[in-house]
Amino acid sequence: MREDAPAYSGSVLRYLDRLYAHGRQAGPDQAENFRTWQGEARERLRRLMGLDRMGRELAGWRPTVELGDAEPLDGLIRRCGHIEAEPDVRVPFWLLRPAGDGPFPLAITPHGHGDGDYDMYAGVAGDEARRRRMVEEDRDVAAQAAREGFVAIAPATRGFLPVKVPDRKGRHGDRDCRSQQMHCLAAGRTALAERVWDVQRLIDWAGGLGEVHGGRVLVTGNSGGGMVTTYAAAMDPRIGIAVPSCSFAPLVSLAGDLHHCDCNMIPGILRWGEIWHVAGLIAPRHLCVVTGREDPLFDPPEVDRATAKARELYALAGTPGRFEHHWGPAGHRFYKDLMWPFVRRALAEMPA
Repeated sequence: MREDAPAYSGSVLRYLDRLYAHGRQAGPDQAENFRTWQGEARERLRRLMGLDRMGRELAGWRPTVELGDAEPLDGLIRRCGHIEAEPDVRVPFWLLRPAGDGPFPLAITPHGHGDGDYDMYAGVAGDEARRRRMVEEDRDVAAQAAREGFVAIAPATRGFLPVKVPDRKGRHGDRDCRSQQMHCLAAGRTALAERVWDVQRLIDWAGGLGEVHGGRVLVTGNSGGGMVTTYAAAMDPRIGIAVPSCSFAPLVSLAGDLHHCDCNMIPGILRWGEIWHVAGLIAPRHLCVVTGREDPLFDPPEVDRATAKARELYALAGTPGRFEHHWGPAGHRFYKDLMWPFVRRALAEMPA
């Protein structure tokens, strides 16, 4: 817990200990039962998120995609587009690809809190201040992916402009992401389920493009986009490489602090497990966690605790070398010099 954070009182801590007494469930304790645990845990988490409900209710829906004209971008080709991920929900995205015929690996780059950040991910700054931030914080991650040889899709994230249910009367703290979450909860789903759903539908669509290698899929995002990355990879085995940035920390700290925004909450999640158990659903696929040492949102000892637990699960899966954690020297941002070497090594291990 950071020194400048006020501690909970003794009575509050005792309440939280009692509240979570039946949480923090154990994962597998030996390699022999890892696969059984993983399969059962994935299905339970899918139900908790409401992703299974979305699948049932939208079983007959076939998403449609519209693409705009191609434009050159420093040797790349960039197009805007929309996917109607479910009826009346049009999710805009940028599609970037290198020159050539492919097939290219696929990268999906969901963003976190920030209206219009998917533009920045695709190298569209809008004004000089955003351009400086994009460059200084490595936020043009979809453009980076395309330069690394990927077909890259930078989608808007539900709960932010332009795909959201606005907090019209300020009842959710003037936070549209919380408004989105409350409407989801009322209907038996979660904002995370919607975001994972959108990533999956984009993988479905892109996998049908002749230029995309559907067996080599990367997902990466920062902050809330990192949470989408972790949960999407846990739910979808097609994702072979996951790089969550500035997001991987316990759901609840030892001091009782909630590390993540309300829109990332799943009801009853601690009776299922913790963030490292979500990571365990990704094994034996490649997972690289990147964290800013000066990020004010996450306490370094808590990040170390979460990544140590995830490393233990990867060891049980028999693939300890496919999990890495790297500390960046600054704050809440991407660190391209830390993530891309891992991605290149992971690609080298995957079928061509």
